Amino acid sequence: MTPPSPALLAEGLTVAYGRTPVLEHVDLAVAGGEVVAVLGESGSGKSTLLRAFLGLVPAPGAVEARHLEIRGPAGAVDLLALGGRGWRAVRGALVGAVFQDSALALTPLRRVGSLLVEAAGQPLTLDEQAERLGACGFADPGPVLAARCWELSGGMAQRVGMALATARAPAVLVADEPTTALDGLARAEVVARLRAVAANGAALVVTTHDVATAAALADRVVVLDRGRVVESGPAREVLGSPAHARTRRLVSHAPWSLGLPPPRPVDTSGTPALAVAGLAKRFDRPVLRGVDLTVAAGEVVGVAGVSGAGKSTLVRCLVGLEQPEEGDIVAGGVDPRRQGWKALRRRVQLVPQDPRASLNPWRTAAQAVADPLRYHRAGAAGARRERAEELLEAVGLAGLGSRYPTELSTGQCQRAAIARALAVGPALVVADEPVSALDTHTQAEIVALLRQVVTDSGTAAVVVSHDLHVLERLCDRIAVLDDGRIVSDQPARSLRSQPAHSLTAALAGCYPTDPLDTLRSFA
Repeated sequence: MTPPSPALLAEGLTVAYGRTPVLEHVDLAVAGGEVVAVLGESGSGKSTLLRAFLGLVPAPGAVEARHLEIRGPAGAVDLLALGGRGWRAVRGALVGAVFQDSALALTPLRRVGSLLVEAAGQPLTLDEQAERLGACGFADPGPVLAARCWELSGGMAQRVGMALATARAPAVLVADEPTTALDGLARAEVVARLRAVAANGAALVVTTHDVATAAALADRVVVLDRGRVVESGPAREVLGSPAHARTRRLVSHAPWSLGLPPPRPVDTSGTPALAVAGLAKRFDRPVLRGVDLTVAAGEVVGVAGVSGAGKSTLVRCLVGLEQPEEGDIVAGGVDPRRQGWKALRRRVQLVPQDPRASLNPWRTAAQAVADPLRYHRAGAAGARRERAEELLEAVGLAGLGSRYPTELSTGQCQRAAIARALAVGPALVVADEPVSALDTHTQAEIVALLRQVVTDSGTAAVVVSHDLHVLERLCDRIAVLDDGRIVSDQPARSLRSQPAHSLTAALAGCYPTDPLDTLRSFA
C-alpha cells in the first residue's frame, strides 16, 4: 500500500546566516494527522526550523532545500518559490503558527474577538467565537472575547494564540514551545487541543525542550543538535531508549529523573525574611484577595497556581513594582509604608522570567551585576567591580564579566541575573519562572545553583513556577495560589502524598513522577 503524501515535506533544508549554518541538511516529512515533536537544547535550531516553514527567516538568513513544500487541498505549494504576497496567502490558510510567547505576538490593544474574526477571514457570530475559544480551554469565553490582549495572562494569551492559529483549519500547524509558560492544567488542555487538531487531519510540528510535553503529545520525536538531526523515531523508542548522547542528556536531566535532594534544616524561630498579611490588589477586578505568606530566613518557598491565579501580581507587589490597596509587606525588617519602597527594593531582589530581556544589551555582565550596588550607592567603584567579579565566579561565570548579553547563552544570562539579584545582599530573592525557558540540562544547572546560593548566603527565596517538578527539587515549602488566595501551604515533600487542597492534587496529577512510563498521560 502506497503511504499518503506528506502534508509537510522538507528535504535537505539548510538555513545559514552568511557562512554560519544554523540548520544543516534537515529532512522531515509529516503526514496529515501526525504529531512530530522537535526536541533540543537552547540554540539547537528548533525555532529557526519553524521560521523556515513560515517564511519568517530574517535577513540576511538564506534558506535552501531540495524540497520544501506544503500539500493542501489544491495540491503541493513550493515554499521556496513564494514571495511576500504568496506567503501572506499561505499563512493562516495552509500553515498556522502558535508562537512561544503569544503575549508578545498578539496586538496589545486589540480585543480578542476582533482578532478571532480577522484570523478566520470571515464573519463569526458571538456564539461561534465563544465555541472556538471554548475548544481551547476557556470555560467562560465571553469576558475573554471582550478583553484586550494586554489584559490576558500568559496562559490565556497562549490559548488565544492557538485559537487564532487554527481559525482557518490549516493543513499544517507549527507550534514553538506552546506549553512553556503554562501551568499543569493549562498544559493538559493545550496538549489535548493540539491532539484534537491532529485528529482532524492537520500535520503538527511542535518544538519543545520539555521531554514530558514531547512524551505526552508526539507520535514521533526528532532530536536536533547544533542544527543537525541526530536521532528520530517513534516517541516511545526515542525517549524510552535514547540512542544518541544528546537525547540521553535531555532525558536524564529532566526534573523527575534527578530525584529530590535531601531536606534542608530551616530555623523558623527568628525574624522572618518576609511577612505578608492580608495582601489585596485589584485592577478591573480583585486579583489578590487577602494573601498571607511568611518566609523564614534562609527558607525557599515555592508559589504555584493556574494561569490567572495572581502569581505575577504577587511578584510585582513583593518587589515593589505594584503597591497593594490593602495588607502589609515586611521584608528583612523593612516596612515600605514607613520606610519607603526604595528601602524595600534593596532588601528584595528579582530574578526575572526572561533574563536576556532584563539585561541591558549595552552593559557587560560585570556592569549589570554591579548596577544595583551603584543604584543603592553601596561602596566605591572599585569595591563594586570586585563584588561583581566575586558573584560572577560564584554563579559559574568566572572570566565572562566582560561579555555582553548577546555573547552569553540563555543559561549564562540567567546566572548573571542571579548574581545581580544577590549583589546588595538582600534578605529575599523573588524568582519569577526562573527556568521555564530553559532546556532540561540548563534547568537542572540553574535549579542546583539557586539552591546552592541561597544555602551559602542564607538568603531566603520565593520561587514562582508553574512546574511542580522544579518546585519540588528547589523548595522547602510550596504554596498554591488560586483566584488570588493561598489555598494550600505545605512542605514540598508532602505535596503528592498528602495534598492539602483539591487544586493541589489536580496540579500534582499533571506532573507524573515519570511521564515516560505513561506516554501521553496529559492527552
